[in-house]
Amino acid sequence: MIIQKLRELGWKEFKRRWIQGIRRITPEQLLKTELRGITGSIIGTMLAGGFFVYWGLWPILLFLVFNIVIQTTQWISKYQQLKTIRELKTMTLDEFVGGEDE
Repeated sequence: MIIQKLRELGWKEFKRRWIQGIRRITPEQLLKTELRGITGSIIGTMLAGGFFVYWGLWPILLFLVFNIVIQTTQWISKYQQLKTIRELKTMTLDEFVGGEDE
């Protein structure tokens, strides 16, 4: 479908519309996409670890374990960012500023 649109619009118009669309992506959408990508990467790394154990390639497994730790840390960080953005969206201005009247 993308190739078809490129042929219909021409390269310059396609590029202009693509850039416009990318600029409209919200931080929440970006974080959701990153979380899905990191989740897939963690699952893939764990599956690869299983295959390396099956094949007896233990030294590579050590690398994969550290890689999973790093990926899990990234996932937690992105999840916390997403949670914070969602909380900020539901806050009122007074809650955000912290202006409690005494």
